[in-house]
Amino acid sequence: MIAFCYYNSSMSRRQRGRHRRLLPVAAGTLLQACTPGSDGPPPSIQRDSAGITIVESVRPAWGDSAQADPTDPNAWRIDPQPVLDLSESGTGDAHSFYQVRGMTRLPDGSLVVLNAGSDEIRQFSADGTLVGSFGGSGQAQGPGEFTNAQQLEVAGGTILVVDRDGVISVFGPGPVLIRETRLARRTLAVHTIEAGRLLARIVPPIPEFGRLTRVPETLRTYRLDGSGGDSIGWTPGYEDYVVGDMRIVPLFQKKAVVDTHGGRIFTGSSDRMQVEEMTAAGDTVRILRLAPYALAVSEARAVAERDARLDTPTPQGRPMPPRFRQLIEDMPLPTTRPAYADMIVDPAGAIWLRPFRGMSEGGGPESWLVLDPGGRWLGSVEVPEGFHVWDIGIDEVLGVWHDELDVQHPRVLRLERDG
Repeated sequence: MIAFCYYNSSMSRRQRGRHRRLLPVAAGTLLQACTPGSDGPPPSIQRDSAGITIVESVRPAWGDSAQADPTDPNAWRIDPQPVLDLSESGTGDAHSFYQVRGMTRLPDGSLVVLNAGSDEIRQFSADGTLVGSFGGSGQAQGPGEFTNAQQLEVAGGTILVVDRDGVISVFGPGPVLIRETRLARRTLAVHTIEAGRLLARIVPPIPEFGRLTRVPETLRTYRLDGSGGDSIGWTPGYEDYVVGDMRIVPLFQKKAVVDTHGGRIFTGSSDRMQVEEMTAAGDTVRILRLAPYALAVSEARAVAERDARLDTPTPQGRPMPPRFRQLIEDMPLPTTRPAYADMIVDPAGAIWLRPFRGMSEGGGPESWLVLDPGGRWLGSVEVPEGFHVWDIGIDEVLGVWHDELDVQHPRVLRLERDG
């Protein structure tokens, strides 16, 4: 099998209970209007059906359009001027970054960054001073070394690093390597749920046939020591396009997303502007929906996306392999776009959704959609151009800004919640 892309997927529609897929929920009895409207219907309503709460928003609370009014005094804002830039807070190799795959803040106020280019975790004080680094590349993968570090996750003051083949390195304060744990092979990512428990996203072997297909993922829960592995459901996973021994990411690829908050799991398939909330046991308790939300893709837009894919630079400027080019040209043109490409649930329980942007739609700042902890659609928050969000706090956003030379700058930006 010849693979031409790296797959990084997430979750979505799954089971209600242990082994039952969530069925479409019929409209239930209207319980309350989330926001009383002075003119016309309220922007959000809440109802109940078969024990599941459904919160449906027809327009954002910060305005009457999908983008919302940025001048609304209740709207949240991100200051583009960094509070801290780790590329400029010191000198030397420790302040030079490449292939950052995670950034978050520890309870003591320090910052940790996963720099995959050197397969190491770098820890900095709150003012950006290097505290230390650990990990490092190791072909034999000695204790605390990584071969292909993929993800950074924090559980309290404990740092977890997801390496390939489901290997999890657990570090305590110091940092000190506490243990290495192997979860199921093909573990894509882990998320913290409750005290000392993890949610793992696991994909099966990629099918060798099928043309346009969707590869489902299993959700399993583990303890930090690697015990457990109980399945609590599955998600649709990501779309894949396979012909013979060749595969490629489809145009406007749909993939599921997942995040956790406390003991709850939030997932979405990206087929529609909807998020589902589950307990740690896999029971669906809430559905948060934005309707209507336009996701149609015109033929002209789909063709532009295909042309952008065909114009993608190849390593060392080599021409694209003819079979690979033919595969792109033969791919079906999508008629809808993914509803979102990423999701983060912040410490207050607000849900942030990053709308999908195709290769032909790049450039300019991004506008993340925000739902409050009650599931009500608040509006959109603009993220500065060139800034990739890794984590969101109460009053800050952590991420990496790419300058005009594509140099990576891990930054802390101020988040103002005026609402």
